[in-house]
Amino acid sequence: MPEQLAEMSIERPREANEGRPYGGLSSERRRLLRRSRLVEAGLELFATLGYARTPIERICEEARVATRHFYELFPDKESLLLAVLDKVMDHARAAVFRAIASSSGDPQELIRLGISAFVHAYLDDPRHVRIALFEVVGVSRELERYRRDISREFARIIERQIDLLEAEGSIPRRDYSLLAMALSGAINDLLIDWENSDDPYPVERIIDELVLLFQAVLRGLGTFVAESEE
Repeated sequence: MPEQLAEMSIERPREANEGRPYGGLSSERRRLLRRSRLVEAGLELFATLGYARTPIERICEEARVATRHFYELFPDKESLLLAVLDKVMDHARAAVFRAIASSSGDPQELIRLGISAFVHAYLDDPRHVRIALFEVVGVSRELERYRRDISREFARIIERQIDLLEAEGSIPRRDYSLLAMALSGAINDLLIDWENSDDPYPVERIIDELVLLFQAVLRGLGTFVAESEE
């Protein structure tokens, strides 16, 4: 959410600003505000112009932050992209956990609530899906590893819901980690298609289809797992 407080447009000499209140704000508070504005500017520009086509100078202009302050907060543009990705994923993570917490605990209800929360977290603000599934792809090996770690994290959330079906005896006990990754990938693929489409399906249709997929897979697990392990 954009910060409402703004710094003066004219930068004072560094030695006059550091370590003392200025404009009613401490140096640490000003630092946090600069960082917040840079992350918000990165979210907007990376999602609209594209990460590769956005120079640091343009980000600083959008955020109303001096270039030297950018480098005090981020060593390079990729570090800012990582912070933007964290902002997007923190939003999605919080939405999913709130949805799960609001559930009665019924596995089928959890599936719909969790999927709906995740999809809306990405698609209600299309900048989020742009960052998470497009702009971070192929930037560097380090960022790719981080992106895969995030995918595995959300797969583990799916796996924990499968654990509930195991606990109630609806499906056999086994390692479902790879299946959870496959289901997580299915969500991402539909969201990528939605973002790329000139005439995307309604968001609720995407949610319905994903719920149907999860239900079909999970309901069939008992039969197919038993047959495959005979």
